[in-house]
Amino acid sequence: MDQVRFVARQIGQRIRGARSARKMTLKELGEKSGLSAAFLSRIERGEAATSIANLIAIATSVDIPLRDLFEENQSVAAVKGYNIFRKSDRQSGQLLEANGYQYHSLSSTVPEPLLNTFLLEFPVTNESSVSLLTHEGEEVLYIIEGRIEFQIGSDSFVLEEGDCVHLKGDRPHMGRNVGTGPARMLMVVTPSHAVEHQAESATRTD
Repeated sequence: MDQVRFVARQIGQRIRGARSARKMTLKELGEKSGLSAAFLSRIERGEAATSIANLIAIATSVDIPLRDLFEENQSVAAVKGYNIFRKSDRQSGQLLEANGYQYHSLSSTVPEPLLNTFLLEFPVTNESSVSLLTHEGEEVLYIIEGRIEFQIGSDSFVLEEGDCVHLKGDRPHMGRNVGTGPARMLMVVTPSHAVEHQAESATRTD
């Protein structure tokens, strides 16, 4: 089994475990996440690639931190309070694919993180359109390399190396590579438990 399929199956098993622990059916998870039961079944079996936005929706629906879908052992980082990600430790074969880009998590196993981080890689493409996605929370997107055209709602613009955009996740959005070479982007996104905490705080304030 290749690394991509292995990681996808691990994520699928963790989703199934969280869903089963809450005695939730695929249909019920679909209703909460906005995804079809058939698609969720394929994700759980590791047979379907899915986007970060969908994983945020799933994690929120089963009430677990997004990082729990990528990491298992939190004990070491819990003691140290930090985790290091070396460039040499990242293998291209571990990248997951979804919606025209590849990604892997850079978020650590530090308990109750206030952000989740991903490295996204956009291959050169001839596609002229993208599927817009939404999710809870916020995103900060920083272009490391290349040129990426973003659509946020009805607005469209190109970001280049060193450019950055901060957006609300509930605005339909997506990006595509419009350069002549690969493009890479750092994505920092609000984790599901932080969104829920913010909502609870607002309710108490009201």
